[in-house]
Amino acid sequence: RFVELATRLNKATGAAFMLFWSPGDEDHPQHPGDDRKAREIIAACQERNLPLLPYPTERLEQLIGGLSVCQSVICSDGGAMHLAAGLGKPMVCLFGNSDAKVWAPCGSAPFKILQPASQTVADISVDEVAATWRRLHIGQIR
Repeated sequence: RFVELATRLNKATGAAFMLFWSPGDEDHPQHPGDDRKAREIIAACQERNLPLLPYPTERLEQLIGGLSVCQSVICSDGGAMHLAAGLGKPMVCLFGNSDAKVWAPCGSAPFKILQPASQTVADISVDEVAATWRRLHIGQIR
């Protein structure tokens, strides 16, 4: 669904994208990574000629550096969301079954949390994320 969202946003606004992930195999017992998923997304973006900078982050400093050059962030609830908030990045935050009242981003950056009643992130539609991101960029969210 990342590719579908990127395609829509690029077509509508010319947006370019960075893809962040933790490198490694998904079945690593101490630190599962997302290399397989990242390869699939990168290949699909290349097929569609989407402007994408793949950015695996092995260290926290790399993630902070990458996020610092983003104009806005679409991400799931987690560490990257809190780092982006600390950097003042406008965000669309996708929440599943974690408590959004407890784990919402802190700071002054504008953000919108999307959390379906089912508390399953996969139930958030691409349409909803795209529309929320567009509203964020025209200043309708605070």
